[in-house]
Amino acid sequence: MGANELVDIAVANAPFLLPALGFTVVWLVVRVVFYAGLRAYFKSLPATSRLKVVALQEKVLEESFAIVGALVATWLGYQAFQYSDAGSCGFLNQTACFSGWPGSVGPRAQAITTFHTVELGWYLHYLAKHHMGIGMVDNLQMALHHFSTITLLLMSFLLNLHRAGVLVLFLLNLSNPFLHVAKVTHYVEAKADKMCFVLFALAFFLSRIVAYPLVVLKGTLFDSFRAEPSFLDPRRYLAVYLTANGLLLLLMGMQIQWFMGIIRLVRQAVGGSHEDFKKEGKVHDYAKTQHEGQTGAAGAGAGGKKDE
Repeated sequence: MGANELVDIAVANAPFLLPALGFTVVWLVVRVVFYAGLRAYFKSLPATSRLKVVALQEKVLEESFAIVGALVATWLGYQAFQYSDAGSCGFLNQTACFSGWPGSVGPRAQAITTFHTVELGWYLHYLAKHHMGIGMVDNLQMALHHFSTITLLLMSFLLNLHRAGVLVLFLLNLSNPFLHVAKVTHYVEAKADKMCFVLFALAFFLSRIVAYPLVVLKGTLFDSFRAEPSFLDPRRYLAVYLTANGLLLLLMGMQIQWFMGIIRLVRQAVGGSHEDFKKEGKVHDYAKTQHEGQTGAAGAGAGGKKDE
């Protein structure tokens, strides 16, 4: 099998991803309704409330809705993981994720298809929302993150790499709910904000700094060649091998960069004062960029975000 056969597989699988366009619209509509409900709540608050500040409202809106998306993605990812090669492809056996590839063309377990289409719709809605005047604007780094994730989702489904793809995406999604809860509690200055951030830092470290290279990169870079038949032999599928692993390594680099900022915040959360923690959080704010039209300090303090 060569490149032409892979193109045929991708073309045959493409129609099963069309519902992703519908989910893009669904996410946009749900976001609008969600924002309207929270804004009505903000209006009901007393004038002395911190949440009367529009810039803060936008951050809370963005991260609160991200909690919804993160929980949906984590649940659907867990369901898909249960059906991915009947469970033989997993954290302890990455070789099984590639055994028999590329396999048959056509419908696979509904949980796997649903996971890919909903996730793809989520990231497509992220790219579209600010053009429609909804939510905050992603910076260049986050736009690159979204495009990388979309490309991996497409490769996972279209090229029958969904066993490895589900494993990768499920692992990456594990820390996301912790992130967005920590951001909201920090913005509203809840008493549990430090604890929430430490829990997020622990989840991020275990899933993205420890497990990601040991499971994902080990599997895609090395274990793939121990599968029968040999998966993505560079002599035949070099372009796919380099693209997939290049994107996965790019995500690893982003995660290391993000974790350096997380470490600085953890130091303040554990050993510093609450005021120092708040100040450090403004310097290393990984929660998007400024809202459309914001300038000055509000924009300068937003450096980018680890998302999904």
